Amino acid sequence: MRISIIGRDIQLTRLHDLLTARDRGVGSIALVSGPAGVGKTALLHEFTQHAAKSGSLVLRAACSPRERSNVWGVVHQLLWHTGRCKGASQHTSDTLAAVGRSLTAVTRAPEGELDKSMDEFCAAVMELADEQPLVLAVDDLHEADPESLGCLGHLARRMVASRVLAVFTDRPGALPPYSAARAEFARQPGFHQLRVPPLTTDDIRLLLSDRLGVPVDEADAEEFHAASGGSPLLAQALIEDTRNALNGTEAAALRPVAEEMFDSAVADCVHRVSAPAADLARHLAVLGPDALTVLLDRNSTSPPTRLFQELTQAGLLAGPGLRHPRMRTVLCGEVSAEERARLHGRAAVLLHDNGAHPATVAEHIVVAGGIAESWAPPLLREAAAEALAHDEFPKAMRLFDLAHAICPDGPLRASILFQRTLSAWQVDPAKAMRRLPELKEALEAGHLTATSGAMSLIKNLVWHGYVDEAADVLRLVDRQLADDPGEQGVEEVRALQQWLSVLCPPFHRRMFGDVSLDVADEIAPAAIAAQPRLHAATALSVVLRGGEPEPAVVGAAHVLEMSSLTPTLETIPLALMTLYYADRTEQVDAWCITLLEAARERNIPTWDALLSSLRAANLIRQGRLLEAEKHSELALSRMSSRGWGLSIGMPLASSVFALTAMGRYDEARARLSRPVPEAVFETLFGQHYLDARGRFHLATGRLQAALGDFLACGKALESWEVGDTTLIPWRTGVAEARLRLGEPDQAVTYLREELARHKGCPRVHGNALRLLASTMEPRQRLRALQEAVDELQDSGSDLLLAHALGDLGRVYHLLGQSNRARVIVRRAYRMAKKCHAEPLAQNLLPDAERAADGRACAAGHEASEQAHDVLSEAELRVAALAAEGHTNREIARRLFITVSTVEQHMTRVLRKLNLSRRDELPQGLDSMGGSAAPAVSGARG
Repeated sequence: MRISIIGRDIQLTRLHDLLTARDRGVGSIALVSGPAGVGKTALLHEFTQHAAKSGSLVLRAACSPRERSNVWGVVHQLLWHTGRCKGASQHTSDTLAAVGRSLTAVTRAPEGELDKSMDEFCAAVMELADEQPLVLAVDDLHEADPESLGCLGHLARRMVASRVLAVFTDRPGALPPYSAARAEFARQPGFHQLRVPPLTTDDIRLLLSDRLGVPVDEADAEEFHAASGGSPLLAQALIEDTRNALNGTEAAALRPVAEEMFDSAVADCVHRVSAPAADLARHLAVLGPDALTVLLDRNSTSPPTRLFQELTQAGLLAGPGLRHPRMRTVLCGEVSAEERARLHGRAAVLLHDNGAHPATVAEHIVVAGGIAESWAPPLLREAAAEALAHDEFPKAMRLFDLAHAICPDGPLRASILFQRTLSAWQVDPAKAMRRLPELKEALEAGHLTATSGAMSLIKNLVWHGYVDEAADVLRLVDRQLADDPGEQGVEEVRALQQWLSVLCPPFHRRMFGDVSLDVADEIAPAAIAAQPRLHAATALSVVLRGGEPEPAVVGAAHVLEMSSLTPTLETIPLALMTLYYADRTEQVDAWCITLLEAARERNIPTWDALLSSLRAANLIRQGRLLEAEKHSELALSRMSSRGWGLSIGMPLASSVFALTAMGRYDEARARLSRPVPEAVFETLFGQHYLDARGRFHLATGRLQAALGDFLACGKALESWEVGDTTLIPWRTGVAEARLRLGEPDQAVTYLREELARHKGCPRVHGNALRLLASTMEPRQRLRALQEAVDELQDSGSDLLLAHALGDLGRVYHLLGQSNRARVIVRRAYRMAKKCHAEPLAQNLLPDAERAADGRACAAGHEASEQAHDVLSEAELRVAALAAEGHTNREIARRLFITVSTVEQHMTRVLRKLNLSRRDELPQGLDSMGGSAAPAVSGARG
């Protein structure tokens, strides 16, 4: 069986039966009806070929909408074929030719003459059929010209007892004038209608097997059937595309491939359906499900069911949408850009009038390039806010931009621009900065107020160092508040004052003068909920100016609990900085981890950068240098230098400090070569930068440069009235530089001042005491370092503790206690290695011991594992403390047991490990099995 007529056996059989009946003198009309692309033409061609071979004279015509205006066009095609048929006599051919001329001549003649001419045509056809059995085959009869339809109807009423078989094809649902002619055909006694349905799954399986040459199972055929809707036109195109894609290879699973052939078939199919159906298909491609809203009249309540049915039968639709995603691309290509914009604009208006969701309406407005409706800008702004809530930042920016573009000047346009700028700040502050001049113009025009964006504009200007411009804006706000001093506007100004006073004190003075801020009783939970930004800044101010930290810490924690990653960027960082400067490192770490997860899940680059920077600074305090550098690098990569503005000092400081402490001096130098705005040094961030740069100069031997940085930092902090806090321990930096310059007396002055100011901060006090110990004689140094170790073990800073333990070990060595010195220095060495502080680690052990330490590392780890296997938990705790150099009395005090119990445990430990002395105990026992409690009083004896 030929491929083109697979699944058409029933229709062919019926046509052959009618052909046989015609030979007996029973004339018939067969109307082959089916949707576009279903294979009617192929069926008609197959049948006429068979009829011609069996001795019939076949007259053919094919109709087209483009030729519908050709008067007698179909009849002339039939007559033209007559002259080319071998079976027609010369007389009959001449007669038919004359009839054709007669029909043309009487086109505009009175009706009586036209009927006479059509009678002559019918008589000539009957005469031809007497000579030879005749088949009239007309394809797509619904597209025939009205005159030919009338003539064929005239013939149909006269061919019941003739040897004529008329086979026509049409598409269901055709409109007048064809519908009247069709009714005329249907009234005749010899009328037969043959419906051609879409292909079944079995039909497609046969097609696949024939074209691909392999067996095809039903599941594979189902996929092709679903993709084509049973349309032979689409199915064969899919099969050809799949065959080309396979290129002779065998696939484990046969999947339909839609490419160029399928695209051509879709375009062909949509041109075969009726014009209204084709429009619906294109509208569905352009507008999606909203196409129905556009096509329906506003007062209509019923969808165009007939058109949907026509497209479904043609294989283009599945349910309310296009059957295959590739169809949308093909059909959209047939619609001009202007028409697409018009369609989307109309869809937006109708959908809005029908109460559709703003996001749905906004999509059409965007594609339309905007519409001239007063409700469009606020609707686009609402849709943008919803997109932001779902972290769809690019989409939100596009909606804000369009809303701003189509909105007339005024407060609404300024408000849209402000929201857009504030939201863009989360993604790229540098790009957001480009809109600040427009915002300033809006403020000058009175379209922005203190409560509708002016404060954020000022902060953004300050962020980038434009302090004079920020002061100009503030003066405009002051004039507004003088005319209308609303409570919210006043609160916004107070929040700005607090923000500037803690982060950029010189800017605060330039903008507000020497106004002192009262921060007492500002951190009540109820007040925090009402003004979280104000109270986050207040909490930080309390900590920086040496106030009682606990209420500020509680207030900052409350702010963090109620805050989320919104476009208002200052609230969360201020709260985290409060915890950071209050030395709540564990809380800072926990909050940063939680918030970073949210920022990365939502893909908010600015939040990722800010939080990574804060975490890096916190990791520095814990001595986790490698992690700190990674977070600093991430922070700097997630936002451009321009985007960071003046706050770039913080991530750069953390990076330089970490790289310096790890001995990666070239990388630290490269970081310091990165340009920073001069105004950075008038901010809190700039003082961190100076401190880190001073540490780099110390490490690389530029002692005077280091001293200059530390003194500059201290001068700034003291002038800002935050010099008494633990914000940045600049005095220890000055002292360390003085010591290395050979100026111990001046160093001692700074260290004693640091010790006096910061008794409550183990990190700062312990490190200052460590440095002061270096100016003492050995016995005094021992006691001072023991106290420093005790404090630093409580500080959470492993790096500072490693420094102190190293110094303590050296003192023990000076005092002749070599075994204890070795144990403590090794502990300091391990801690320095853990911090990745390579210069410190290398300076803690002499070269020979360093080599021995490397060879003994594996053996020591093996001995530690053996101890863990054979010792009880209680014995392991005692052994761990003994290995660190603690006496039996210290161990007893630490573990809350008697000295006798310690001695008994030690006896068993040495026996089980086959050791003779306690200084032979392996290192690393404190990291095995349970913990021996923190080693406070690190080596007192």
